[in-house]
Amino acid sequence: MPKEYTLDIDLNVLNHLGLNLYSNVPAVLAELIANAWDADAARVEVSVKGQDANKQIVIKDDGCGMNDADLRDKYLVVGYERRKKSGDLTPNGRPVMGRKGIGKLSVLSIAMKVQVFTKKENADPLAIELDVAEIQKAIDTKQKYHPPVIPVPEKIDLGHSGTTIILSDLKKRVNTSLDQYLRQRVARRFSVIGDDFQVLVNGSEITLKDRNYFRKLEYALVYGDDFDTSKFEHDEKYIVPREAYVDDQKQHAMRGWIGLVKESGALQDGDNLNKISILARGKVALEDILDSYREGGLYTKYIIGELEADFLDLTEEEDIATSSRQDFIQTDPRFVQLRAFVERELKYLASERAKLKDEEGAKRAREIPALKEWYESLKGDRKTAAKKLFGRINQIATDDEHRKTLYKHGVLAFEHLRHKEKLSELEQLEIDNLEVAVKLFSELDDIEASWYYQITEGRLDVIKKLSHHIGEDVLEKIIQEHIYTHLWLLDPSWDRATETPTLEQSVATSFDKISDKLTEDEKRGRLDIQYKKTSGKHVIIELKRGSVRTSSLRLMEQVDKYIQALDKQLSEANEDGAIEAVCLVGKELTDWETPERRQISEKSMEARNIRVMTYQQLIRDAEVSYRQYLEKSKKRGRIKKLLDEIERFE
Repeated sequence: MPKEYTLDIDLNVLNHLGLNLYSNVPAVLAELIANAWDADAARVEVSVKGQDANKQIVIKDDGCGMNDADLRDKYLVVGYERRKKSGDLTPNGRPVMGRKGIGKLSVLSIAMKVQVFTKKENADPLAIELDVAEIQKAIDTKQKYHPPVIPVPEKIDLGHSGTTIILSDLKKRVNTSLDQYLRQRVARRFSVIGDDFQVLVNGSEITLKDRNYFRKLEYALVYGDDFDTSKFEHDEKYIVPREAYVDDQKQHAMRGWIGLVKESGALQDGDNLNKISILARGKVALEDILDSYREGGLYTKYIIGELEADFLDLTEEEDIATSSRQDFIQTDPRFVQLRAFVERELKYLASERAKLKDEEGAKRAREIPALKEWYESLKGDRKTAAKKLFGRINQIATDDEHRKTLYKHGVLAFEHLRHKEKLSELEQLEIDNLEVAVKLFSELDDIEASWYYQITEGRLDVIKKLSHHIGEDVLEKIIQEHIYTHLWLLDPSWDRATETPTLEQSVATSFDKISDKLTEDEKRGRLDIQYKKTSGKHVIIELKRGSVRTSSLRLMEQVDKYIQALDKQLSEANEDGAIEAVCLVGKELTDWETPERRQISEKSMEARNIRVMTYQQLIRDAEVSYRQYLEKSKKRGRIKKLLDEIERFE
């Protein structure tokens, strides 16, 4: 008869179920706290002791503790299934959290040494030590591992029963998790912490407030008739009860909430709270189900939630938790139902948030008297459209200043579109109603003036930035970066370039040929040259280095070559339009020694359509021309006054 086969479990399984199973300290502590819950402990103390390499984590509970048989046959047996052997409830009637019997191994993923001190009522105290280095040796040599028995020091007070676990020789990455957020991270992993199950971190009891997110909420959907809504610290009208069943047969019910915060930044407080955690039997079973959806709307950045789904962890049904008990088998029908339920609720939440923000947006906008007056002047569909506009602004504004900016641009866009609609009415106007057309064009002029006022303020900001660099060697580089995209610096009428890519390329090629023939001194004096077509003109822009000083004659000789090359290209392309050359220099020309000589030089260059400006003169002239426009336009127009009122509001 052949020798029977044997299924053998190698100690190497610890590499997968303990040494590298858990990724963070709160998850490990959660397993130990869950063990204390299952031991009917009324109090669990977590404390961090020592400094640097001597730092330790101590977890002490006053639960039932263990005797020799418990330690041998339960604690040290990997995969001991508590629920099958001892029932679904603890002696005190608590639903048992543990199931697979591997959570106790989690400590091996953060500490190299683990000491377990335990005492069962009416039994002697016991203590053993788990050494990761020795466990690894046993794995490598295919040996069994025998944790040594250690003495119980007097400082370890186990009372009439309980367990104390000391984690030492902590792994390097652990220290980053032992920070000020530890207590709130522990608090967020359980829903059972309360009067009959106290958890303390570094001597301070964890309370509901340590979760530190209920005060952040402005709106919440709640599930379960027995769910306590008193924890929410805001207006009751923003707490909306919802159907708790996830299936049509009403077999699987949910408890908990999904909420929205006012600002997405409120969800970053040491942890990323932009998630929906799934709890089972009072403990986090899935960190974030929100991450599994492809919802991309802006509202998703404001979501936070906790859902208790005990039906995912029923003892009488198949265990669908993964080995780490931090996720579920995604294809299980129960989890599929849960995902579908959450997806429906997210869509409902999106629509409700839009309504909420529309209402709140209209209310906030009307706090500005001038904006309220403008809004009240609207009628029918236009008023509805304005309310939606305020709602959208309210959804995307990051702060009050941003909100005011959006109000101003929103009003301008709204008025522009409103008057654009009115233009179609001109075709129906009778000759005796021309005063209506005059009024309409006057209003359109007001809108355009307001738009241009905004543009001008933006241009002055650019000029201001350039002004800070006057006298610096980098000035010509900064102007070089701005000049080709901001031709209005050269002339307020030159708003934007319109050259075709083909013509631009052919001109650039011609200019490159000329540049190749320059002397070394001329090349060193050149910074860049560019061609633009704007306002019916063809413009050549020549930049000279700030340190270079040249004469009118040399400048004209050089620029004339570019003008001739451009003229040739325009003829071949059948392009019309005058050619103008603008030369920007860092220093005045050598022959500008007196006002008379400068005047002669400028007239000579003007005859060739060449204009010379210093970098400083460019900035000064641009600032003067735009500031003059702003001064003249300050009192102009109904819309301009409205925008000013919005800006001044505090």
